[in-house]
Amino acid sequence: VCSYGYFLLAPNTWDPDAQALTRVFAGPRGRPFEVRVHQVRPGALRPPSAGRLALTCSKKLEHSEAQAVRAALRRVLRLHEDPAAWWKACPGARKRRFGRMFRSPTFFEDLVKTITGQNVSWPNTIRMNSLLCEKVGRGAFPSPKQVVAFGADRLKAECKVGYRAPRIAEVARRVDDGELDPDWFDSPSRNSTEVYEALLALPGIGPYGAANVCTLLGHYDRIPIDTETYRHMVQHYGWARPGDDAAPAKADLDRAIEAHYALAAPYQFKQYWFELWRDYERRRGPAWRWRPKTVGPTFTASQLQPG
Repeated sequence: VCSYGYFLLAPNTWDPDAQALTRVFAGPRGRPFEVRVHQVRPGALRPPSAGRLALTCSKKLEHSEAQAVRAALRRVLRLHEDPAAWWKACPGARKRRFGRMFRSPTFFEDLVKTITGQNVSWPNTIRMNSLLCEKVGRGAFPSPKQVVAFGADRLKAECKVGYRAPRIAEVARRVDDGELDPDWFDSPSRNSTEVYEALLALPGIGPYGAANVCTLLGHYDRIPIDTETYRHMVQHYGWARPGDDAAPAKADLDRAIEAHYALAAPYQFKQYWFELWRDYERRRGPAWRWRPKTVGPTFTASQLQPG
């Protein structure tokens, strides 16, 4: 769970004391319900079963609902992925058990969260997603249909998403109309290049956004390069950072970053993120101890200066 920033975004709530994740799901007839996920402690089962996850729910689920929740959580935790090859390439990650990475239950949610994470500070990303769940999804993350019904104007005014409003509304419309098929993007038969190019054709998705969604879909050969990447390379490796108006120099830096992590292919992103996440934990302590309301909002450029 505590391997990617989306675990700090609504409708997810991490409880560091209980080591448990609570997630709000949209129920039938618009009545959201909560599911709590935690690891079974030794002795809690007879006989004990290491590695088991326990799920508790705020309401009794029908069989079909329970199946849907389990499928959603399997996607969130990427339980289908085998980290063995990655761990062989990066023994340090194996030692720290850094393998599968947290994501959302749906392609649509990952897409919207990517849009709300661009050109904005992390605390504002937290706020936008909280308002989307509160104002549109009735506590859960809104469905494409709910977003379409809410409309771009209200998204901007009530969810504080700014210029992203029409882009989010248009993506929702395409998914709701069937014009955009999430299963196409989720299919294991798709390669990184075709997924990346298809993402670039979507409103609100540029090179950073397309690369970020690729990683969430399991294509780890691209790095979503942004100001945080530059900060990491400057502070971790001592690279020189170009000024804000130095577009050619930034392009050269981007190519240098890609070349640097090419040695980790096809796990370029995992290598980069493993380094970045270890740096975060050096500064803020182990991620599973982060308190969402106090530690969560502190990942800003001003608070991540050398130290």
